[in-house]
Amino acid sequence: MKKFLILATLALASLAANAQVLWKVSGNGAAGDSYLFGTHHVAPLSMLDSIKGTMPALQSADLVMGEVDMISNPEQMAQISMKYAMAPADSTLTKVFTPEQIDEINTVLGKYTGGQLSCAMLDAVKPALVSTQLAMLQTLTAFPGYNPAEQLDQTIQQVAIANGKKIEGLESIESQFQLLMGNPISEQAEDLLEAVKKDDESVGKAQQLAEAYMSQDLDAINNLMFNDPDADPAELERLITNRNNAWVEILKARMPQQSVFVAVGIGHFVGEKGLINQLRQAGFTVEPAE
Repeated sequence: MKKFLILATLALASLAANAQVLWKVSGNGAAGDSYLFGTHHVAPLSMLDSIKGTMPALQSADLVMGEVDMISNPEQMAQISMKYAMAPADSTLTKVFTPEQIDEINTVLGKYTGGQLSCAMLDAVKPALVSTQLAMLQTLTAFPGYNPAEQLDQTIQQVAIANGKKIEGLESIESQFQLLMGNPISEQAEDLLEAVKKDDESVGKAQQLAEAYMSQDLDAINNLMFNDPDADPAELERLITNRNNAWVEILKARMPQQSVFVAVGIGHFVGEKGLINQLRQAGFTVEPAE
């Protein structure tokens, strides 16, 4: 869970001339060229302008797809996020953790926020939400100038709407929150304590992933994700591979009907079961966009 949260949330290296976060998909009866754009959820918005061909690719597509539709129904997103973020009354942070554990969590949160964020402020939420917040704070050490109002995935969908494009999610908001925050509170608590214990290590990995993304080094991303001795194969399958498998089936059905610009986390591109390899195995030509 921890590794995915760091990604979920992916010293800026120079960008390669041949973009490897932007891939063109063609052939196999596709209705024109489709594109895969790999995002890092706290990368600078300048990525859209820095990678040649991104905006023309986005503007050429009939449909823009993200992990979820972040634009069309903000009220629904707020309601679902609240539903999954709030802990049951008997499982608030102060009831789940001992005072000593609360102090440990507060120490790590305070390190990144100058003491402004604590379990007292977050008492009513689930441990998974605290883990997500901590992962974001750790990742922000690689992107200190990040502006939450310029989130890459959301901006892509906003640009799509402004250009008259239809947007859709590859999965529902409900299913994504269920995936991230639907496991038992006891497991969430264990994950959070582990994240606190391995804070320094997690910061290092988050920075390595950020550097690999900004240098568009998919081999490094693959290695960091799937060859990490601390990675849980079952969690990677649940959070990455199973979703890739479902998304590929959607894309295989959509691409023969209309051109699609797909913007999802870069971690979903890499590996044997990544979107790039699976679409190739399905008969599509997938190559770096020029």
